[in-house]
Amino acid sequence: MTSYYLGLDAGNSKTVALVADGTGVVLGRGRGGSGDIYSASDAEGEVERAVRAALADAGLETGQLRHAAFRLAGVDWPEDEAQWATVLAHRLPDLTSVSIKNDGFSLLRCGSPDGVGVAINVGTGPAVAARGTDGTELCLCWWIAHPLGGKDLGRSAFRAVVDAELGAGRPTLLTAELLTLYGYDDVESMLHSFTRRHPERPVPDERVAARSVLRAASSGDAVAWGIVADQAATFARLAGVAARRTGQAGPDPTPCVLGGSILTSEHPAYREALVEALVTELGQVEVVASAATPVAGALLDALAEGGAELDQLTHDEVLRADHPAEFLFT
Repeated sequence: MTSYYLGLDAGNSKTVALVADGTGVVLGRGRGGSGDIYSASDAEGEVERAVRAALADAGLETGQLRHAAFRLAGVDWPEDEAQWATVLAHRLPDLTSVSIKNDGFSLLRCGSPDGVGVAINVGTGPAVAARGTDGTELCLCWWIAHPLGGKDLGRSAFRAVVDAELGAGRPTLLTAELLTLYGYDDVESMLHSFTRRHPERPVPDERVAARSVLRAASSGDAVAWGIVADQAATFARLAGVAARRTGQAGPDPTPCVLGGSILTSEHPAYREALVEALVTELGQVEVVASAATPVAGALLDALAEGGAELDQLTHDEVLRADHPAEFLFT
C-alpha cells in the first residue's frame, strides 16, 4: 500500500504545505497566510487551510497520511509545541502521526538526508538550528538577541548613510544605493521625509534595502562589507554554540547548511563572509548553500520520521521539485 507524507512550513508571511509519496514525488500543494502564533490572529486556521488544500490537490484524505511534519515559526518554548499539538488534534483529528518543531529545523535536511549539522537561515530575520548524530537538537529562537537578518542590514545601511553625510562615517556606495532605492536626490531630503512628524511618505520597510547592502559589499564597499561581516561573525558564534551543544565540536568537519534569501543571493558577499567566519569559529566545515524552499526540508523530515527510505535519490527528488511561482510567492 502506498504511503503518503506531508511537510508544512509556516512563517510570518505565508504557510505552505506539500504532500508526497514515499519516493518523494510531490502530489499536492497547499497555501495559507501567516502561521506564527506570536503574530497572526488566526495562525491555526491558516495552517489548517494549507493542510487541507494540499490534501485536496493530491486527492487524499487526512487519515491517509502516514506522517506529517509541521515546522512552524513561533514554536519557541515547550508551551508553544503543546498548544499546536492540541490545535492539530482538534482541527485535524485523523492525523495519527505528527511532529512539531520550529521552522528553523526545516533547512537542516536540505543539506544531507540524515539532517545532521547546523542550519543558518538568513532572510528577513535570523534562525539557527542544529541536530547532532545522537539526535540531540537545539533551536536558538529567542536566544538570538542580536540585530540580524535582512531587516537589520537595511537599518544599518541607513545609519551608515546618515553618518557618512554628517562626516562622522566613511563615504559609502550605500548613499547612492539608498537614494536610488527610495527615490530621493539627497540624504537630507530622505531623512526629513522619513522622520518628520507628518511624513510625506510612509517610513520604508528596511528589508528592501538588504539587497543594496549585498550589492555594495560585493562591489568592494568597505562600509557595506563591515555591516555584512559583523552579522556574519555573530552568526558564526551562534553556530559554534549550536554545534557544541549538539555534540558536533569534534575533529570532524561540521556540516553547515546555509539558506534564506540573504545567503542564497546572487551577490555573494554575505555568504563569503559567513563561510570565513565559520572556519574561524569551528575549524573544518562542510558548507552547503541551499536554495531549496524550506517546505522541502519539512517534507524530507516527514519522510525520514515516518519511516520512508530517505536515500539520496529520494532526497534529490524532493529538492528538485518544481513549484509554481505563486505557490512560494511572499
